[in-house]
Amino acid sequence: MNTSVRSEDLDIDLSRFDRGAAAPAPPSTPRSSNFEEVPDGTYEARIEDAQLYVSPRSGNPVLKYTLRILGPSFANRVIWKYRAITEKTRDYVEDELRLCGLSLERFSDLKFHLHDLIGVELEIVRRTRGEDINIYFNNLLDGAKKTAIADDDLPF
Repeated sequence: MNTSVRSEDLDIDLSRFDRGAAAPAPPSTPRSSNFEEVPDGTYEARIEDAQLYVSPRSGNPVLKYTLRILGPSFANRVIWKYRAITEKTRDYVEDELRLCGLSLERFSDLKFHLHDLIGVELEIVRRTRGEDINIYFNNLLDGAKKTAIADDDLPF
C-alpha cells in the first residue's frame, strides 16, 4: 500500500534549505495602532515610489505616491497620496507632475515615466477634513532633484 503524498499537494516552504539563499524574512505582522498618526501639518518629504493602478471600485486609474517624511518631526515615517485620474482631475494631476519636474508630451506616457518621480523632494501638506485625509504638494525643496544632468555637463 502506497501512503506517500505527492509534493504538489503539500504546502511546505523549503526555501531555508536553499544553498546560498538569503535567510528568509520573518513573517510579516499586521501593523498595530501603536504608531502615532502623522498629524496635519507641513512636512518635507521624498517620493520613494510612484505606482499607477486601476481602482477596483471605480475603474478609474489611480496614481499612488509613497512619501517618506524627511523630518525633523516624524522623520522616516511613510505616508501615501492617492490621486484618482478622471476628466475632472487630469489637470490637477498634470500640475502635480510638473511641480515634480515631469512634463509629458502625452499624458498617456505617464506609465513610462513614473521612475522619474522617485527621489523628488517636496514640501507637502497633510490636511484632514472629516474622515478624508488629503496630501497636497506645495513646492520642490531647495536643491531637490529637478532634472537629470547630462553626462556632457559634468566637469570630469
